[in-house]
Amino acid sequence: MNFVEVLRGIGNVAFVMAIAGAVAYVGDRVGHQVGRKRMTLYGIRPRYTSTIVAIATGMIIALVVTLVAIFASNEVKTAFFKLNSINQQISELQAREHDLETKVNSGKLVLPVDTLMVPFYHPISRNATPGERLGAIKAFYEDAVKYVNENYVRIGLKPYQKPPDADKTLELYSNDLVSKLLQSDVLLTITSDQNLFENDQIHFQINATADVRFYTKGQPIAQVTITGKHGANANLALYELLNFVSASARRLGLPRFLADNVVPLQLMPAAPQMQQMISKPGNYVLTAFAAADFYPHVGGIPVVVVLTPQP
Repeated sequence: MNFVEVLRGIGNVAFVMAIAGAVAYVGDRVGHQVGRKRMTLYGIRPRYTSTIVAIATGMIIALVVTLVAIFASNEVKTAFFKLNSINQQISELQAREHDLETKVNSGKLVLPVDTLMVPFYHPISRNATPGERLGAIKAFYEDAVKYVNENYVRIGLKPYQKPPDADKTLELYSNDLVSKLLQSDVLLTITSDQNLFENDQIHFQINATADVRFYTKGQPIAQVTITGKHGANANLALYELLNFVSASARRLGLPRFLADNVVPLQLMPAAPQMQQMISKPGNYVLTAFAAADFYPHVGGIPVVVVLTPQP
């Protein structure tokens, strides 16, 4: 609890005390005036009538203040009418958090989030009719369900269960693709939408990736500067460079499973010669160039890695 929250709490308590004092004062004054005028209520003695009026006045004022607070503040409305529901949600979230902590600490991770779950994709043409598009999505979905249930149950996951509104969800997904298809064809792929631990039920999500050219052949994608010296390691520099290529691809919007699939087709010079070069004093630049025009349907990102002395 921070200082601001403490001050807010003190202020709320003071406000409630002030309201209570005002209600008591007004009720007392009204009761006093009724008593002085010796008014009676249904034949009740004036002294008791003034007490009843004072109490009723305080109750009415408290009711009016409460109603004003409820209509003026969503927080007050929640506190009056939804507190039990919120407490239940908090209990459920705490139980879920405990289950997740148990899984992370002692569970067996089968599939990390954003892992490619099926080894095939499905292209959707930008010229496809709405019926063709929906039919392709449904067919891809059915193939994916069959594949994950055949291959992941055997390694510890529970079978995927189709939700009752699956057809409606796929129709909405098909409609959402229209904006992407205005620009290019798309590729549908299946990835895990959460970390899946042993005995978890299978979940997945359908991804739509624009099948456009992300890199042109010969385009430099990423660079690493190496200070040449005894002990410099070409393999570590290459590892860092490929990570930079992956980061560049993710910034362009490629999903992780594609962005992390970097394929070095050629090293110039070869790895032993690279190691010899950077063992000598000087500065060197390790550059990854696109080995070919890269589209998502290609799969991995092909690169040529070149080591050159820095001018």
